Amino acid sequence: MSDVVVVGSVNIDLTSHLPRWPEVGETVTALRTDVGLGGKGANQAVAAARLGAGVSLIGAVGADAFGQQAVRMLGEDNLQLAIETQAQAATGMAFIDVGPEGDNMIRLAPGANATLTPEIILRHAPLIAKAKVLLLQNEIPLAASLRAARIARQHGATVVMDPAPAPQPIWDAETLAAFDILTPNAHEAALIAGSAPSGLQAAEMTATALTTLGPRGAIVTMGAAGVAWQIGEAVGHRPARKVATVDTVSAGDCFNGALAVFLSQGCAAEQAIDLAADAAALATTRPGAAAAAPRLSEVLEFREAQTTPTLTPH
Repeated sequence: MSDVVVVGSVNIDLTSHLPRWPEVGETVTALRTDVGLGGKGANQAVAAARLGAGVSLIGAVGADAFGQQAVRMLGEDNLQLAIETQAQAATGMAFIDVGPEGDNMIRLAPGANATLTPEIILRHAPLIAKAKVLLLQNEIPLAASLRAARIARQHGATVVMDPAPAPQPIWDAETLAAFDILTPNAHEAALIAGSAPSGLQAAEMTATALTTLGPRGAIVTMGAAGVAWQIGEAVGHRPARKVATVDTVSAGDCFNGALAVFLSQGCAAEQAIDLAADAAALATTRPGAAAAAPRLSEVLEFREAQTTPTLTPH
């Protein structure tokens, strides 16, 4: 049985590290370009597996060399794979530019990820039915995610949705109510809730506002500022650790993968968020997407090196 089942995207990432951001029409030579595994589904699944959970990934790739490469790289982290190969679609691609401060811009070509249907998800229903936590994102068709969420809930699993990229149009209340925990970043939270949080205390209020729209709980990730949440009666915020950031490409995915693991292990929401935030901070100190995810021993060593608590529940 897999503790965590991820239904989501599988990409190959082409990441260019830039000495500065170019102006429109300008050419800037990259410091280096890396080819690696990506896609929010793959990133989250790898992050969860490296923290010691049993993890299954349901997704799709094209019948091309990139698809073969993605499946091979996923196999290195002991994932149970339920990957559909689509002969009529290319493997998803992400073209990532990383600036000198570690921030990034991403151009996404969905490819085979867009071919996932409710019918495909239904074929993998027995896998989803055994999960403790189902982890979703918005890089595959919404209908497929909703089918997976319905199956998971029927069997008592917690459903976590990372609404990234931001849904357009914004999801209605019925859609939002299909998820137990929503994990938007500040931009996504502003679009869904209608107001942009300006700091961690404001993000708490945004998380509360999100829970009135349908989901049982909401966690708003605020990048270098930290994270805020309301899950049931638990409300709080937590500043991020100060780290030497290399790039932030997969920080949110690492957070979600780690959150799913610790929730599946029975941790209280605040404890799961605290651990996940540290895993995400550590991921920003390394280049790459899936490749940046830390292992459990590394997260524990990182936490031992910290001297001050940061969790602020209410």
